[in-house]
Amino acid sequence: MDEIEEQISLYEAIIEVNYEYWITENELDVEIEDFRLQVDMRYRVRYQTFPVGDADIEARMDEICDEIGEELVENEQSIQETEEANKLRDRFLKSVEIFLRQKSMAYEQTYPQNRRLKRKDIKIIQRIDFITDVIDEKNAYVEIFDEMVDEGYFRLVEPGGHEKHDIFHVVQV
Repeated sequence: MDEIEEQISLYEAIIEVNYEYWITENELDVEIEDFRLQVDMRYRVRYQTFPVGDADIEARMDEICDEIGEELVENEQSIQETEEANKLRDRFLKSVEIFLRQKSMAYEQTYPQNRRLKRKDIKIIQRIDFITDVIDEKNAYVEIFDEMVDEGYFRLVEPGGHEKHDIFHVVQV
């Protein structure tokens, strides 16, 4: 084998090992050609040369493969966390709607009272969903509620003597 064939073989081996480690082990949906392309492009931009033919191919390729692999894993984790957060927000909104419906029937409320709730009601909804295994965390809804107040899903109608007695109106989105 001549030197170029050895470097091509080394290049392929480094790609395969890193693909196995980063992509296959983490069960990411990335084709080996896409991984190879990302590594190859970053290598060329950073070192201004092709990997095959570079005397420092081993150290440089491993470094770049690790960078690309870490980025892909982090992106996948970020996507999963965002999806889980969106599901939890949707679940929270459904629970709020159920709570408001039940409260309006029990107290024979009409609009706008049937769209209002206190901050302490969020804790009640949260406790019910936690006890019935709808949610995994004890305090999952409090944070979501505060975020959604900031985003305009809930509007403060009347501050109470204590924060838990603040009255909010559920805004139709």
